[in-house]
Amino acid sequence: MRNFIYQKDNFLTNKECVDLVNKFKDDLKPGEEEYHGYLSRDLEGTEDYSVLQQKIIPLLKDYGEYFPEVNFTSDYWTLTHMRFKLFEAGRSFEKWHSEHSLVYSTRLLNIMMYLTEHNCGTEFYKGEYIKSEVGRIAIFPSYFTHAHRGQKCPDNRIRCIITGYVNFIKVQ
Repeated sequence: MRNFIYQKDNFLTNKECVDLVNKFKDDLKPGEEEYHGYLSRDLEGTEDYSVLQQKIIPLLKDYGEYFPEVNFTSDYWTLTHMRFKLFEAGRSFEKWHSEHSLVYSTRLLNIMMYLTEHNCGTEFYKGEYIKSEVGRIAIFPSYFTHAHRGQKCPDNRIRCIITGYVNFIKVQ
């Protein structure tokens, strides 16, 4: 059975990860209230957004080659809504969740870029696991089939990630 989880190590270099953390860690706002435990910053409109988008687009093609079913959607889709997130020491997004909902009904895929390394990661309800390693990227479906949660860092360190979503778009 295929799990539709794609990951690539060394997507970002250690230096790129450190630079992103240093650039954004002091310009953060609290995350959405129900998802307490993280601070975030929207990256849209920044140079970093454009650079990351250009690096991710070839991976979406790779994803479509590994999992060609994604190409059978009836609508066009593209990468959107990248956000830098910092989870304070001892905090994580520990609630089981998926990214697709009535409010976010256009989300097709999740993108997670790990900027810091820990003895923990992202746990999927069905048992899969992605370890948080500097520079790693993961792409997986936004649907209930890939319910997941973040694990708390056992070493009580901050965790930094960049998330993004592949969304359906209207074509004029």
